Amino acid sequence: MVDDEQDIIDILQEHLATTYDVTSARDGRRALELVRATRPDLIFLDIAMRGIDGMDVLKAVKDFDPTIPVITITANTDTSLAAEVIKRGAFSYLPKPFDFRYLEHLAASALSR
Repeated sequence: MVDDEQDIIDILQEHLATTYDVTSARDGRRALELVRATRPDLIFLDIAMRGIDGMDVLKAVKDFDPTIPVITITANTDTSLAAEVIKRGAFSYLPKPFDFRYLEHLAASALSR
């Protein structure tokens, strides 16, 4: 999970850690280091981050291993952004604030494919 807001990481980790082994990064550079070192089964990725933003991380992940599913998370509700991340290879798009049932459904769907 990649988000520059520690509160979001804490909430997601608390919720998902009962089912999944969760690793987090607060910036794009650290996220890419972790992806290369651990090859995660799924990535939740914030789009709007300082430094290397989510779009650049998404591209780098897809260049490294296009089979890793990436679910983008953002407070931006612009539907053109959702279309763009899907076009660039994201598995899905999750707007903030998110519904945990939908988040769990997306995670299960991404992991089952």
